Amino acid sequence: MKFSSIAALLCFFGLLSWVVHSAGSDEQIVVNKGPFGPYYHLRFDLRADAIDFAQSDRTARSGGQFEIRLRRKMFPVPAPRCRGTIILRMPWTPPLTPDAKAKIAAKQELLKRILELEKQPNDTVSVVIELNPYVRTISRAPLKLQLTECNVFFRDAHGAYIDNTEPVKAVP
Repeated sequence: MKFSSIAALLCFFGLLSWVVHSAGSDEQIVVNKGPFGPYYHLRFDLRADAIDFAQSDRTARSGGQFEIRLRRKMFPVPAPRCRGTIILRMPWTPPLTPDAKAKIAAKQELLKRILELEKQPNDTVSVVIELNPYVRTISRAPLKLQLTECNVFFRDAHGAYIDNTEPVKAVP
């Protein structure tokens, strides 16, 4: 087998698997294969000093939606176009989604835990953030990403917040 064939085969299998890259001091970006390209997931430990509580939602809206405003300088992925905060959004859960009430309640509980950081500044709440679609690759090796907008999302699939960086199953 030619070297170029072996290299192509290794690249193919490399794309099928997920790879962990460092985003900052303790944060990890996991790259999962998606139907339209790579999905970038970040495990991020939220601390009170990273959150602008004055601009963040205090209650969840319809479908468990809420927004947390993150201080740009405290976020491990550069966002050069942002002048203010980075908006961390919890996606909406449609009411007809299977187990919608439980999924929305879990999102509301997560918001409550995040807001408690204001009173407990030494605590952390670990969350999983999806950087897509507002992310671009600066370098593949080593992996360096940059936000193209001031928005990121809590990881969500099938109407539920996903608190891990593993590939999501197609069926809920």
